[in-house]
Amino acid sequence: MCTVETRDAPAPLTRPLAWLGLRKSAMDLAVEPPLSPMAPVDLDDDGAVTDVLNLALEIGGILLSSGEGAADTVAQAESVAAAFGLPGATVEVTFTSLTIGVNRRRGRPPISVIRVVNYRTVDMTRVTRVSRLIDLVVRRQLTVDQATAEVEKIVASPHPHSFRVAVLGWAMLGCAVVIQLGGSPLAGLISMVSTFALMYANRALDRHRLPSFFQQVVGGFIAAAWALAAYVAVSDNFIEVQPSQLVAAGIIVLLAGLTLVGAIEDAITGFPVTSAGRGVETMVMTGGVLGGITIGLAAFDRLGMSPPPIDPAIAGNAAVHVAVLAAGVGAAGFAVASYATVRSTWLAAAVGATGMLIFQAVTATGLGVVVGSALAACTMGLFGGILARIATVPPLVVTVAGITPFLPGLSVYRGLSALTSDQTGIGLGLMFQALAIAVALAAGIVFGEWVTRNLRRSAAADQ
Repeated sequence: MCTVETRDAPAPLTRPLAWLGLRKSAMDLAVEPPLSPMAPVDLDDDGAVTDVLNLALEIGGILLSSGEGAADTVAQAESVAAAFGLPGATVEVTFTSLTIGVNRRRGRPPISVIRVVNYRTVDMTRVTRVSRLIDLVVRRQLTVDQATAEVEKIVASPHPHSFRVAVLGWAMLGCAVVIQLGGSPLAGLISMVSTFALMYANRALDRHRLPSFFQQVVGGFIAAAWALAAYVAVSDNFIEVQPSQLVAAGIIVLLAGLTLVGAIEDAITGFPVTSAGRGVETMVMTGGVLGGITIGLAAFDRLGMSPPPIDPAIAGNAAVHVAVLAAGVGAAGFAVASYATVRSTWLAAAVGATGMLIFQAVTATGLGVVVGSALAACTMGLFGGILARIATVPPLVVTVAGITPFLPGLSVYRGLSALTSDQTGIGLGLMFQALAIAVALAAGIVFGEWVTRNLRRSAAADQ
């Protein structure tokens, strides 16, 4: 009983969020000293120990496949094992491979279990349910069998809404990005149609088991071809449509589900091998998108329909209130596309809008888009973490959706256009700027969440 009291006792001056009684997230519980297990596993029973290890790996696999960072995946999987009497269990993440092992008493061989994570469609509702399951496990409210049965239900459960609704979410994201970059409502509508086309095309290709790289090529081609076709169709009618805005929206839609920010986060938190694996995968997939866009530009150039010169403004020129609203809608759209709950979707919208407000304020002072992205991401990590704990949803669900409208789609497209126009120096500079923005977003999110976690920590976590 003393352990429970110490664990829940807040330090009022140094842990203000704990003093306010804000509910802990699964990660808050994972980094604190474990409670005494409700029914400690028999270390001499190979089957019982293996059941606990398998449960921890199954939970870790769901988190990792949903974009959770390696460090947080390890901490939460180890907390599950510790809750059932295996505090010495160690989890290792190597890209898509998860390994957990535990040493037993002298004379008994150690036991280890390995699992390869197969990435699939991200379902944030599944992540939310797993987070709540971890909360129950760590608080000693479930047995191993009960927790295992619940994990099986979570894995087997269908998505909370249909693929059509998810595609509508992607279309919302594409439209919001165009508006955020200063595009007209018509341009936003054109982007929505393009998003519908590329998403359904990729779904059809996925059914035929076409590798993801080629799906990205097709998606990039559709984004570029549709943007240039729309420009040619409406430019004669004195309607302004910027292909760069439409293509940038397509790039963000295609890259939003990848793990570039997650790869950088893993490097920051001490998992360089996993970071390298995720980074190479993201680079290859990004290369597919750029390849598809290049093919589209070359094809239309052959037909004598080249895009107009690109506006030098990288961050877009929408009014502040329009950009803030668009960022909120874009974040909500990504949340819908990722099958998040209604509550999480509203929180994501609030976080995205807040981040854009900070970004606009910082860039208005002349500090630049990289610094603005870093401070906006830090704010989203802090504010999103607080809101997530209030609403009892995983911070991952809120922050990942919140930063999506900030992905450097326009910088990537401008860099590609410069490279294909024999402006190598300018193109490489823009590509490095896009990478710097991605690093700034990842670093800001990690730091903001770290601040929130430390504000919520109870006194026991420091002992």
